[in-house]
Amino acid sequence: MEKVAILFNPSSGKGRASQKRRTLQKCLKENGVAYDWFESRHEDDLRDLVKVTAADYQTLVAAGGDTTMLIVINEMMRLQADNSLGMIGLGSCNDVVREFEIHSLKRACAAIKRNRFRRIDLGMAIENGKVLRYYPGQASIGLAVLINQYVERVVKRRPRLGKYQTLSGLSGGWQALRSTDLPMDLTVECESGIFHGEFVLAVFNNIRYYAAGKMATPRARTDDGLLDAFLVKNCSFSRLAYITFLTPPAAYSEKKETVAIQAPRFIVKAKKPFAVQIDGEILAAADTPRQFKKIEFASAPRALKIIS
Repeated sequence: MEKVAILFNPSSGKGRASQKRRTLQKCLKENGVAYDWFESRHEDDLRDLVKVTAADYQTLVAAGGDTTMLIVINEMMRLQADNSLGMIGLGSCNDVVREFEIHSLKRACAAIKRNRFRRIDLGMAIENGKVLRYYPGQASIGLAVLINQYVERVVKRRPRLGKYQTLSGLSGGWQALRSTDLPMDLTVECESGIFHGEFVLAVFNNIRYYAAGKMATPRARTDDGLLDAFLVKNCSFSRLAYITFLTPPAAYSEKKETVAIQAPRFIVKAKKPFAVQIDGEILAAADTPRQFKKIEFASAPRALKIIS
């Protein structure tokens, strides 16, 4: 096989990816993958590496977390590059690679060796007709954004707590539900109707998984031209925990607190501004979370070639 370009982000997984460098290189060698190694120093550097390698390698391999995949994919879309993309999950959540059943190093390296690609849809976050982000996984509003911000603050103060994200997430969820930011008065419009109410969470998923392995939208497919919305109405912390941890995925839509919708496009409106999280990254300007009163989420059918 021709050489592939490995784009390695050592800062993924709160910096733990750097500890997996030798293990990854060993796995690539054991699977007979011919590669050149490119290691990023920061996010802008990673974007530059995509631009440099896309011209010389037919297959790029993003090795990092969900945010690494997001950066590489958006740079590929900006360049209109039709390279194949391999993915090696080294982050904290790894929901994107889990969707394609390449969430272990062994499986990911074996897939890269086979080098067979297929086309998948991407989600798009759109404002005033402009695509702000393409995303392979999910966009979310409300609770997920607040939990993310809480966990980041906790880990910044006490880095060792980065190993206990579930515990930090539960604490963040408790704090978020007690805040004045929730519930959100949202209106969600799509081809199947208009949904209005007070919600604590709104997810617009391109894959089945969400929040480090929870199968929130089991009907989601990455090649159907649709996004799967999952809305959670205002409810108590205990009820939310029950829905999240004790409800089988197929039964989510049966709960009175939840709304599940499939559509190619959603328009979300609110009177009170809200922030948006895309595959773990909060949309920001100058390191400050952007605030929206209206945003669209849509499917971009067969927009990307992936190795799986």
